[in-house]
Amino acid sequence: MRLKIIYQKLSSWLNYYYSFTSVYQHPQKKVMQPGYWVEFSQPEKEFLNICAASFGYEVDYARGYRQKEIAVITLKDVIFLGNSGALIWQNKVIKESVFDQLRLTKSPAFRSPAYMLPQNKSGQFTSLMHLPWAETSNYHWFLDCLPRLYAILQNLKEPTTLIIPANMPAFQLETLNFLLLHNSLLSLQIISKNQKWQVPTFILPTFISNHYSGFLPPAISDFMRNGIWQGNGVKDEPVKGRIYISRAKASKRRLLQEEAVLEILKAHNFKIVYAEALTYAQQVQLFYNAEIIVGAHGAGLTNILFSKQAQLIELHPANQVRSHYFMVCKALGFNYHYLLGSNSNASQDFSINPAALKILLQTLLENTKPGLPEV
Repeated sequence: MRLKIIYQKLSSWLNYYYSFTSVYQHPQKKVMQPGYWVEFSQPEKEFLNICAASFGYEVDYARGYRQKEIAVITLKDVIFLGNSGALIWQNKVIKESVFDQLRLTKSPAFRSPAYMLPQNKSGQFTSLMHLPWAETSNYHWFLDCLPRLYAILQNLKEPTTLIIPANMPAFQLETLNFLLLHNSLLSLQIISKNQKWQVPTFILPTFISNHYSGFLPPAISDFMRNGIWQGNGVKDEPVKGRIYISRAKASKRRLLQEEAVLEILKAHNFKIVYAEALTYAQQVQLFYNAEIIVGAHGAGLTNILFSKQAQLIELHPANQVRSHYFMVCKALGFNYHYLLGSNSNASQDFSINPAALKILLQTLLENTKPGLPEV
């Protein structure tokens, strides 16, 4: 027993946390919206089955999808880690603070020694941090992190400090501030990666999203969409746009022989967009007014969350079909369509049949047909 205590103290000093715990059944948990099952049509189930087969059935939403509950958990005397956003209680990582047990195994908070300076804090704290996943990613920021703010704001009764990471990307800080515009109880404080804070009270908002899914409950998507639309001052334009999100400047998931695809898209009045060349405000405005969006799977499609009403045509390599953006569209009531191309190479680049895209576009533009047509 004495050796175990010595080992625990040494591990804590080295910030080596080798075990985890759960607060799912914590007595101070407040559920704002219970979890619920999402129903799919037969064509949707067929698409989800293709997605599941692509990744060895790690998840299989064709058999059922349960939307997580919206909840907050009030915790006492925990340690907050600046290298991850993880919480430590009794020398164990709280798995709900790092999404779930799968991400726990990949988190720098778990079984990874780190040099971290301790600080004692007073007051009430909370956070949306989820590193390294959301360190620069817009997908993980908008689908994993920012949705949790809804539950925090609904439960604030006293001044609270929201912990944010150092070097937070500008688009993340800006969109966070948009949603805090009319709030006076929440203030921001930066933590560095080599710090850990002992806090007396922490409000832990549960994660809303699931793996391979961008599905958000309506209350949360409305909260985010309206706040970010207003913050960016989006304007309704009389002519709705058609846009293609090119990944030509990306390092992976590029569309091979893209020139033939661009020729077809331009003939149907599509604007070719390189998201990295636009400010975030420009991206939000562009997607807000889009009626049809085409693109290969990638983070650039996250902005469909800010479309007022759109259809998405997502291009997939045949051996890597992902369900993330189908689930975004499902939650928003948008029509989703897909095309399967060749198998991907080592860089996940792939090609599609331009003729198949042409047929799909003609079908959509002539019939505005909903569903999941596979071509």
